[in-house]
Formats: sequence, structure tokens, C-alpha cells
Amino acid sequence: LKAFLLPFQRQMMTDKEAKAFYNSKPWKEKRLKILDRDHHECQDCIKRIKDANEKGILLDREDAHIRRGTEVHHLQELKEHPELALTDSNLITLCTVCHNIRHGRQTHIIPKKSVKITEEMW
Repeated sequence: LKAFLLPFQRQMMTDKEAKAFYNSKPWKEKRLKILDRDHHECQDCIKRIKDANEKGILLDREDAHIRRGTEVHHLQELKEHPELALTDSNLITLCTVCHNIRHGRQTHIIPKKSVKITEEMW
């Protein structure tokens, strides 16, 4: 494992190196371990619900449930901190929506359209 990470010990990781890392056997094994550790539940969804409950906030239907975690997120970014690439405490399970939010990407949630109420015409 240490021999695998040796080339990534520099200060920054290139896009090409990051892609190679994400395609590596050590990453694929670690990813499955983290998903199992977190019971395939999005840790940000769990936190959002817990925080809302503590503050007495009622969440809407979409935000009131824990989504299935399919992504493993590096808390300290991989390219900036390659030395933490396979460190359990630097990895959490997230759903796609929360992972995209963490990275500032489009979340693909389409807001519900409100129904316009018009005057009745008799």
C-alpha cells in the first residue's frame, strides 16, 4: 500500500494521477470498505436530519429522508492531500446529490412547479 502511494506523496496530484488513483485496486477496495462502514447511508443527509430535529425544523419530503450513499468523498481533497488518499477518517459516504453540493456542481434536482390558481370563469 505504501509503495502504491509513494508516487502521490508530492504536494499536489495531477488530473492524470488522480484518474489513475481512482482506477486502482487499493481505492476500489477502500471505497467498498467505507460504503460498508457507513451502511451505504449518506452522512450529509443524516447530519441534515439530525440538525433539523435538534432545531425543531420540519424538512420537506425530499430532504426528510436519508438517501442511499453511492459516493465516497475525500474530506481533504485528493489532489491537494494525496497523503490522505486512503485514510478512513478522511473518507465519508455521500449520495450523489450531497456529493455534488459539496463540489459546487449542479444537483439535478428539478424544483416542483407551483400550480397557478386562476379565476374561475362561469
